[in-house]
Amino acid sequence: MNFRISVDSGGTFTDGVLIDETGTAVLRKAHTTPADPALGTLDCIGRLAAAKGLSLDALLARTHTLVLGTTMATNAVATGSGPVLGTIATRGYRMRMAFPQVAKAEWKEGPSDMYDFRADPPKPLAAYHLMAEVTERVDHRGEIVTALDEDDCRRAARYLKAHDVGTVAVTLLHSHVNPTHERRIARILAEECPDMQVTLSSSVLPVGGEVERWGTAMFAAYVAPIVRRFVERIEARLQENGFRGQLQFIQSNGGLAAPPIVVENPAVLLLSGPAAGPALGRSLGLANEFRNVLSVDMGGTSFDVGVVHDGIVDTVRQQIIDGKKFALPSVDVTAVGAGGGSIARVDASGRLQVGPKSAGASPGPACYGKGGEFPTVTDANVALGYIDPDFFLGGEMRLRKDLAEAAIRTKVADPLGLTVAEGAAAIYEVINANMASGTDVAFAKRGYDPRDFVMVAAGGAAAVHAVRLIQELRIDTLIVPKVGPTYCAYGMMFCDLKHDYQRSYHSETDRADLGRIQGAFDDMEREARATLRREGVDDAQMAIHRSLDMRYYGQFRDRNAPIAAGAITTGTLRAAVEKFHRVHEQTVGYGDAAYPTEIVRLHLTGSAQVVPPKLKPVPRGADVGVARKGTRQAYFAPRGFIDVPVYDGARLASGVRVTGPAIIEEVFTTFVLPPDVGTVVDDYGNFITKLREA
Repeated sequence: MNFRISVDSGGTFTDGVLIDETGTAVLRKAHTTPADPALGTLDCIGRLAAAKGLSLDALLARTHTLVLGTTMATNAVATGSGPVLGTIATRGYRMRMAFPQVAKAEWKEGPSDMYDFRADPPKPLAAYHLMAEVTERVDHRGEIVTALDEDDCRRAARYLKAHDVGTVAVTLLHSHVNPTHERRIARILAEECPDMQVTLSSSVLPVGGEVERWGTAMFAAYVAPIVRRFVERIEARLQENGFRGQLQFIQSNGGLAAPPIVVENPAVLLLSGPAAGPALGRSLGLANEFRNVLSVDMGGTSFDVGVVHDGIVDTVRQQIIDGKKFALPSVDVTAVGAGGGSIARVDASGRLQVGPKSAGASPGPACYGKGGEFPTVTDANVALGYIDPDFFLGGEMRLRKDLAEAAIRTKVADPLGLTVAEGAAAIYEVINANMASGTDVAFAKRGYDPRDFVMVAAGGAAAVHAVRLIQELRIDTLIVPKVGPTYCAYGMMFCDLKHDYQRSYHSETDRADLGRIQGAFDDMEREARATLRREGVDDAQMAIHRSLDMRYYGQFRDRNAPIAAGAITTGTLRAAVEKFHRVHEQTVGYGDAAYPTEIVRLHLTGSAQVVPPKLKPVPRGADVGVARKGTRQAYFAPRGFIDVPVYDGARLASGVRVTGPAIIEEVFTTFVLPPDVGTVVDDYGNFITKLREA
């Protein structure tokens, strides 16, 4: 077994990466099959096999590790195409999740005016009439105040079954401190409705705060049938085709997990789509001695911003999805409405606006020739000469420059009194400013300064804009990966096994019960180690990291601070408080060591490092001329159109320096170098650009 494969199934395309025993990487794309993602995944693996001159069976028989990522769960939530979901709640709380969970500013497509009564709140995942309730009550200490009425449970089960409910979220009050009633309801549902899938909020997220716990449980229940069916089908089909290696899935937290772990908690795949990209950014940064990395991924619709700080990929404890809270840890990726398909228009005040609305895949940009009438960023890049209409996707798709120019003239240039070239250049500069501004906001929220980071620019469209972005953000160094168009799929090769656990513990720090905290951490550590052992990890390879969510007394928002390994003592707790003060000052702008604090929640992460693949270096060379394809006119303000050399990226040797103005073409992306900016090809074909040297 000498192959490693990773496959990322997106909404439109499925990206695959294969690395063989020599370190040679093969990249392929296939169309995603939403009805059965396993088909698209196997098609992509089949294309990788064909590239190696092997049959699918022969390739899989020699594959040691296969890592899969998918946006399937995300797309199901976004489109509302999941199964019929029901809930069972404590009597009197049936409609709790029907109330708005977040401020209007965080609603999907919500208005910024909090007093706008015309805006409809986001709908819950379960229909109102499918929110059942049962008589029971547990108080905040875990004491049973009212016993569970099992007749109520059976009536609720039969009612939901009669309404074709296929998956249920059980969401009882204070079940995180005493899950007895939720577990009993699960057994009753198994008796009454053996085919119904059941998700317990106390298992998915055993922490206080019913909105976060119940919301996360509802997401988990909603995607459970889809995820479990996919895992079962892909496992079976891979085995039928001779696969005997390790199958792993990329989770929302950026870590890997074995199939049984995913089946037990399908919600871990809900935000797995963009989770692997920053891991590759981290690896590229560390290889070039940078521990702070800004990872950006620009596709057709969005510009995704991820951060690696001090060698660690940033994660968040909560995300807002369609106006609802999802509280499992996930990679902190900020999506800005800017991509190759972002539409440019002149608004009523005569200002040029670009995005966030996108032309999508259909009809797409005007240059696609599929009926698109509005100019997009891709149209501007074609009109400016950055993208060769005859070499889009390596020549697989021909673009219509005349249609791009016509759309720019009609919708942008004429209304603003500009030439077509000036209109296209304006679109280019506005989208760059939008992405830089969105990145600045994302960094301000995290308490970071972009100038302390190196940028890794990936995605099919990012390399066209990357140099202008680092100039806007005053970043010195840019890395454009050779594998940028398959960024997330490639990034999966550099992810580790990782599992997160949480427990509620609320106390003033000065009055904290060290024994209770120690006991909670010990329980989570046992669970983490047991999970990693199931994945074949030895104890010596495991890493355990603990942290506390803390806040100043009386505050609403908290910050996370690490706490040292070993026994929980007054000293280790005091050190954690000192770290909290520093984190609060960094992210909020102030810290007060004299002000009392309180502990809100306990966190533990269990992980095991996966040895990354050893890649084959690119041959060294000194002559840039051997990669020269020709010359074409490209626009660079203020000089306008000038003759620019075009290079074939696949033929550039390591150590070669390319000085702008220049255009480097790869099959799935184009790297634009403005005048007086130079880039160097590193040992693995990545492009390293340093503005200070330029």
